[in-house]
Amino acid sequence: MGQAARWEKIAREWNGKYYPAKGLKFEQKVVAARDGYLVAIGTTTRNGANVAYAALRFPRGGTWQSLPEAVTRDPGVLKALGKTSFPRGLRKRMKVEEGLLWFERPYFFRPNPELLAHLATAFLALLPNHVGRYDGRCEVCGTVPVGEPVLVNGAPSYVCAGCLETTRQEEVRAERVYAAQAANPALGLLTGTGAAVVGGLGWAILAVFTDHIYSAVAIGIGALVAYAVKAGMGKVNLSGQVLTGFLTLGGVFAGQVFYVAHLLQARTGSYNFPGALHVYVEVLKAEPASELITFLFALVGVGVAVSAMKRPKFRSTVERV
Repeated sequence: MGQAARWEKIAREWNGKYYPAKGLKFEQKVVAARDGYLVAIGTTTRNGANVAYAALRFPRGGTWQSLPEAVTRDPGVLKALGKTSFPRGLRKRMKVEEGLLWFERPYFFRPNPELLAHLATAFLALLPNHVGRYDGRCEVCGTVPVGEPVLVNGAPSYVCAGCLETTRQEEVRAERVYAAQAANPALGLLTGTGAAVVGGLGWAILAVFTDHIYSAVAIGIGALVAYAVKAGMGKVNLSGQVLTGFLTLGGVFAGQVFYVAHLLQARTGSYNFPGALHVYVEVLKAEPASELITFLFALVGVGVAVSAMKRPKFRSTVERV
């Protein structure tokens, strides 16, 4: 049985819905309402790693604070994990807050949806002793009956049509306020240039102390420049994205020039930045391949920077389960 068929089988057994991965994303999930709770199992990417997760939503209140200890000692949970005791390394993979129990673990090739389903079922058996169940009313207003849950930004929720419309109107107003804001490109250029210089200088200092150029630092320069440009401009737009890309490349270039200036200083006894710039440009002309890796990472840094400069998302996505 293929992976998709296994997820779909669980969705049918739970009377839920399977949301397959789209494109190159590793995000898929099964969502269902079970025993008065909202359950989701699936895969996603967190901190650059692929993880499989089981998540349960429950009403606020109760003694949810006692859930972490109960989970680590529960025989059903241990059986689902195939362990005799809860591994210490997995404790940090569990997050419990009011209204949510989340557990994840990394996977390398293919996730095991059946294991996630068994784990979610074990969690479900624990919840009634610590928290209440959903009573079929809207989570927001607490009065309007809601027959079926909806996915709000990917998370299952019981929200009535009126509250969804109120939220939509608030998001539209926030979007209009943002659109009416005037960007400050001059300040964005100033703060971004400062960040590029600081990032390049940090690159050079690291190279001086370690006697090695860490090309991957270009990614950090990109993130720093993006943060500075965004803070200075106050608003993300196309010109800000272009500016961020150029300043990231400039920061990497400046870092290399600073490093060459240090090498020249070791020979001449003084810093000569115009001379260092000339030497580095000549090196690029004579042996461009020698700097290929550096500027490949610089392009990655540009990608990180431009990605961080995306326009804020104001509108929630709502899907029926």
